Amino acid sequence: MKEVIIMREPERVILSQAADQAGHKKLDELPLPVAEDWDQLVRKADEMVRVIDKHLEFETKLQGRELRPSTLCPEQKVSLVSDLTAV
Repeated sequence: MKEVIIMREPERVILSQAADQAGHKKLDELPLPVAEDWDQLVRKADEMVRVIDKHLEFETKLQGRELRPSTLCPEQKVSLVSDLTAV
């Protein structure tokens, strides 16, 4: 069974004051913004996934069996990582 932690009002006030002092802005809007550059992060993540899929597809065709990132040899992993850094 999961333990539910209920924040008491004094703790909530202290955390709110600490956030104000740290310069964090209050977020009253919903949905909460995840990151200012969310669209750019999603675009980069999509591109990385595309590169990983292409790598695994290529290696699968060479070896004749389905591969996962954890089953790649060190040379294949280095090649994959170098391609990902270009993204």
